[in-house]
Amino acid sequence: MQPVQKLIGMSIKLARTKRSIPQAKLAEKIGIEASYLSRIERGVVPVSCERIYEIIHVLRCKPSEIFPEPDDVKTKINGES
Repeated sequence: MQPVQKLIGMSIKLARTKRSIPQAKLAEKIGIEASYLSRIERGVVPVSCERIYEIIHVLRCKPSEIFPEPDDVKTKINGES
């Protein structure tokens, strides 16, 4: 199991690369620096729900492509903290 920000970041990168959208282009469209998007994709920084939905909109993907299944997420509640 992985922390949620890591899983979401990996999913964003996968969705972006599947659509052949350069990191810099996605970053520009959502109004952030490419270096910040890189940190999001690596799961180094948390990302707001609003920003995630901006990414979903630009990538034209389904939320299920980005958000992991609850059982795959490491949390304090499931004893994996």
